[in-house]
Amino acid sequence: MQKFLKRMRVTESSYHTNILYYVIIIGVLWTYSIYRIGAEPEEVDIRARARDIGIQIGSLPTGIHNAITDVAGVKVGHVTLNEGDSIRTGVTAVIPSDDIWTARLFGAAYTIHGNGEATGIARINQAGWIESPILLTNTLSVGAVHDGVVRYIVKRYPDNNIVLPIVAECYDGGLNDISGLHVTAQHAIEAIENATSGPVVEGCVGGGTGMRCYQFKAGIGTASRVLPEEQGGWTVGVLVNSNGGRRHQLRIDGVPVGTEITGSPPKLGRDGSFIIVIATDAPLTHRQLKQLAIRATHGLARTGTPSTDGSGEFVIAFSTANIFQRRTETGTFQIEMLVNGRLSSLFQAVIEATEEAIVNSMTMATTTTGRNGRTMHAIPLAELQKVMKAYGR
Repeated sequence: MQKFLKRMRVTESSYHTNILYYVIIIGVLWTYSIYRIGAEPEEVDIRARARDIGIQIGSLPTGIHNAITDVAGVKVGHVTLNEGDSIRTGVTAVIPSDDIWTARLFGAAYTIHGNGEATGIARINQAGWIESPILLTNTLSVGAVHDGVVRYIVKRYPDNNIVLPIVAECYDGGLNDISGLHVTAQHAIEAIENATSGPVVEGCVGGGTGMRCYQFKAGIGTASRVLPEEQGGWTVGVLVNSNGGRRHQLRIDGVPVGTEITGSPPKLGRDGSFIIVIATDAPLTHRQLKQLAIRATHGLARTGTPSTDGSGEFVIAFSTANIFQRRTETGTFQIEMLVNGRLSSLFQAVIEATEEAIVNSMTMATTTTGRNGRTMHAIPLAELQKVMKAYGR
């Protein structure tokens, strides 16, 4: 290859000859890279979010970043472990607010199907609020991540550290050496400390590093919606860790993508889980947030999964509008609450954002080879665009 490039080196020849040489070199390098890594042309394309390739889901506008962080105060952090031939895992942290450790927010949790684990949700639904960040990781690392959150709180608040961490899991053992227990308490701490506002990195990162969705590579995805001012102007943001469904079930904006995309699905087909985190700045109580969490099931169902007996789907929702200090002089709290008649627009927002977040988790993921040489291919974007166009999208 080096000898060929030497022979093709551009000299002080004519302008048109130089351009021709550059085109030939670029073509050769592109072809060489494909054969070198054994990938298909679609898989070396730069990955893109759904909207970047023309897929418009729903009718409501997105926030600035089209992410859960469009809700002011919310931050997301990742620690990604992508090492050697078989470590494909990590941790993702969603921080509802900077003072979540000492000031609670209204929250709610909903279990769509419980073949999985999400710690702390009994406390959320009993108390009606959350007082912990929300961390996502793999099935066998729940304990380590839980320990990391506790250690972080004990160090930061040595005299005020009673908390039940919220840790939700998905199984990544198809691509990851899950039995190697590579996630540690320190990784959970780093994910919390890494959390930032603004754009959110998606795909094969953090807790989504080893995940797959509808038998395509997937991981972390996010999206948001902003209601018109006449409907309150509230923002709803969703972040998902996608890890379930079978190829033939996949639908995007109503299009049966799973049956239209050619190529045989991989044998990594066991059912997995979807973890859905919802944030909003609308002043919702626990009861109202529970209704919002339930509506996320509609967005999930639109992508095709029936939530089988072998899967686990958990939804955690919170509002940043009301803040509760641990103690008050009067023993009472003043709260702001949205009237129920204004909830319907929020329901639409969370349904649209959930569906789009799941799609983003696939379109942003990259083809990954992991444990035992198994490969999970990313959804081919060029082919996806053709299918969507054929259905008038």
